[in-house]
Amino acid sequence: MEKEETVKTKMKKILIGSWMWFAIVLGWFLITNLLRVRPVIVPPIRDVLGSFVDLGGSIPKALAISIYMIMLGFILGTILGVSTSILMAYSKFFRDSFSSISDFIRPVPVFALIPLFILWFGIGRIPQIALITVGVSVIIGVVTLEAIRNIPKIHIDAAYTLGAKKKQVFATIIMPSIFPHIIGSIRVGAASAFGLDVAAEFMGSQEGLGYLMIVQQNYLKTDGILAIVIIYSILAFIFDRFLCVLEKKLTYWTERRIGGREDFMFYE
Repeated sequence: MEKEETVKTKMKKILIGSWMWFAIVLGWFLITNLLRVRPVIVPPIRDVLGSFVDLGGSIPKALAISIYMIMLGFILGTILGVSTSILMAYSKFFRDSFSSISDFIRPVPVFALIPLFILWFGIGRIPQIALITVGVSVIIGVVTLEAIRNIPKIHIDAAYTLGAKKKQVFATIIMPSIFPHIIGSIRVGAASAFGLDVAAEFMGSQEGLGYLMIVQQNYLKTDGILAIVIIYSILAFIFDRFLCVLEKKLTYWTERRIGGREDFMFYE
């Protein structure tokens, strides 16, 4: 009985999640075929599908280069962000020192650093990877800092009252409290890494999916641009699903996992 309810619930979620895609495709078809909008503004679906064929020979190499830069920048950014997060969680001195810097750089868009990166590192893969690294690490650091600030002080005070040492408080209270937020921020950073890659490849790149997008833009081929955007979206979705599965494995002990209410809402 429970299995049947689980299957019904999953089917219901699939149907609810599918109708919006159907509405988008239908609206796209009506706009391009009935309203006769110029293809340079909204290209027909068949033109976008044709662009995959036209770009077929260029996509594999460009895809490999973009994935390489995204993954390298994401891994370096994650290492930097998580290391900074753990130091902030353990050391109040380091946290107080970093918090002012974090509050200062938080409103600054990473894209504003592009001219500086070009001046400092020149044109090539180094500034592109550095941009992704900085963007991912800042996201993880800022989210973790807020998670640390939101730890109930009463939990820490109670641990010290019962005779716990600093390392014990760190291991049993602080890290379990912020770990789910760190994993969540890594997912956000991963999604940002794909957007940062596009901006990075606009920094004089001669290869990659971002470069192909620039070429399509120069020839006013909106269908080709949309085709590359779809490729980026599929890659980001697959990677996010992988991180989502990893998150469930690593945070199985959290309240929402134990309660079985991962999709909890305030109303049904």
